[in-house]
Amino acid sequence: MDEHKELPQEEVSAQTPAEEKPKYVPRPKWQLVLAWILLAIMVVGVCLYYYGIAFPY
Repeated sequence: MDEHKELPQEEVSAQTPAEEKPKYVPRPKWQLVLAWILLAIMVVGVCLYYYGIAFPY
């Protein structure tokens, strides 16, 4: 039957998962630092917003 045909050797070697998966490259350090700084700004902003609601002038 056609389902049981073996693939040629070059097609089998091209389908190995090691070749399809790209090597992991970590993000640059400046992007991580910027993400944490922006997260801190967001948290402080939300806290100040709720503080302003809780204790209006």
